[in-house]
Amino acid sequence: MGNSEDLKIFLEDFVDFLNAQESSIVKMRLQLEKLVGAVAPAPKGSPKLPFDVSKINWQDRENEKGKFQCSEDYNSLDHKALLAFLNEHVPSKCVQSEGWFYWIYPSGSKIGRKLKK
Repeated sequence: MGNSEDLKIFLEDFVDFLNAQESSIVKMRLQLEKLVGAVAPAPKGSPKLPFDVSKINWQDRENEKGKFQCSEDYNSLDHKALLAFLNEHVPSKCVQSEGWFYWIYPSGSKIGRKLKK
């Protein structure tokens, strides 16, 4: 194995390590928000999201059901936090919050949202 191959393997392992660290940070952030939320719980049925969804890169879309937005902003901590939050709402993997309806696409990494009227 040459030096460039060793470097490639090291970099791939290092990126895996950083992704694991980032995932742990998102999970801990959600846990802390739950603890804070336990003091003053959000109204049932419309929880306040414990992160800023405006920081997520949303793309406008439209289909036969109307206008909506979706995000595949995998590098955003807020996208990852929302994805983890939605996954906690098993089996539906969707939630309404602050006038929006959020869901996870079957791919498991893409998020959609639609403004509720």
